[in-house]
Amino acid sequence: MTHSLGVRFALALFFLVWVPLLVATGWGGYWLWLRAEGGPSPALQSLALRGDALKLTEAASGLAESMDRFLLERIVEVQTWATSPVVVSAVPKARAAHAKQGLDTLTIQQVENRFRTRKSLGLAPGARAYLSEQVRMSPHFAEVFFTDDLGYNVAMTNPTSDFVQSDETWWQRAWSAGFHVGEIEFDSSANVWAVDLSVRIQDERTRNPIGVMKAVLSVRFAQLFTDRVARRLSEPGQLLHAQLSNPRLDGDAPRSQFLVVTRNGLLIAETRSQHARGRIMQPDINLLTDESLTHLNLSYEGERSGAFIAARRDPQNRLDGAAPPSHLVAFARLASTSYYAPVVDNFAGFDWMIIVEAPNLSSHTVLPELAGMQWGDDQQGWLRDVLWIGAALCAALLLSSILLCWLFGRWVLSPVRALTSRVQRMEQGHITGRIALSAKGEFAELAAALDRIRNLITKMADRLQRTAPGRTQPTAPEDDPSR
Repeated sequence: MTHSLGVRFALALFFLVWVPLLVATGWGGYWLWLRAEGGPSPALQSLALRGDALKLTEAASGLAESMDRFLLERIVEVQTWATSPVVVSAVPKARAAHAKQGLDTLTIQQVENRFRTRKSLGLAPGARAYLSEQVRMSPHFAEVFFTDDLGYNVAMTNPTSDFVQSDETWWQRAWSAGFHVGEIEFDSSANVWAVDLSVRIQDERTRNPIGVMKAVLSVRFAQLFTDRVARRLSEPGQLLHAQLSNPRLDGDAPRSQFLVVTRNGLLIAETRSQHARGRIMQPDINLLTDESLTHLNLSYEGERSGAFIAARRDPQNRLDGAAPPSHLVAFARLASTSYYAPVVDNFAGFDWMIIVEAPNLSSHTVLPELAGMQWGDDQQGWLRDVLWIGAALCAALLLSSILLCWLFGRWVLSPVRALTSRVQRMEQGHITGRIALSAKGEFAELAAALDRIRNLITKMADRLQRTAPGRTQPTAPEDDPSR
């Protein structure tokens, strides 16, 4: 069996191909394990860090785009309500009723004193029903109401604190500019933080302004959006650099968090605290002044989106009493004037900031520029190691293949060619001479079988010659070694 062709070929294939491949694979796995045990190379950490920076920046930009689309749709919604026939027709009727009661001759304070409990005359039940139905279908709005040109309430979905709105800044700006977005404020009637979208109402024929509509949009949508993206980003394998830096971190390690922040530094959404009321829109928790958030200040500088490394000074993020790690921060701003221009004139945008913060547990403190960056010496050294390993493996496989082909030709093709040549000579009548091969195994057995056939043919030829009439029978020499 040791000289069997199948055994030889299997042994050659195993020792020349599989053994080197298994050895190389095992050595490479052991090398990677050693690197993981002692911490991955700085180049590998840097590559993972750069990839995560891009991923976080894309997440922040994607969230900003989603919020921009949502806000644009809500603006269009309010504009549609303000142009509804049931709303536009209700304004002049209410204006006439207000004048009939002599309200236009009174001061604002006198009107408010007269309507301490009632906040409208209830002259437009159809418009109120229409707006209530719209709010029901678009539940992100806490309330909607509109006034006539004097600022007197015409119809509302929820009670308001004042009967006259013309002394409010939002009313005056919407009346003069046609559209106004207010600051985020707490709406006590709806018990939510909200932003006002105010739209001027115009006469259908003359296009003259006749009133103002105000829609109170809850900012709860920003918190829902950030929760959804944060859940997707926290899935296993999404952020690589933290895993490479410390693969033994448990579930209590600091995770990435999303923040939505106003231009003044106040928090609209914060996933880490689950948008706790004690932190949302609180003046004492400000990105620009709070010591635990000042590391995010760079988000307000430079481009519309980007990423950087910052040192967080928050004792809550200490790991096992060690110094708090640096953090990888990505940011993106909401769109500006050009995005809203097709719908609203001269609107600069909401100017909110999306910030994504992830723990950077590696030793890196500087994040190179993401676009067009040149790899450093440590990255080139790591890649050089990988390339050397790959090149050595390829060379070993190539040499093994060449040696395998040579052995196959020597062990298989050469005996086959020799036997083929001998059989061809026998076809031409050259049957003398013993068939022998230096090879062993199946080819040796085949050569012996052919030699026995040759001997049989030789004996049959001699017998025919001796029995043929008129032929002299040659005497075969004794002990002829060629037979």
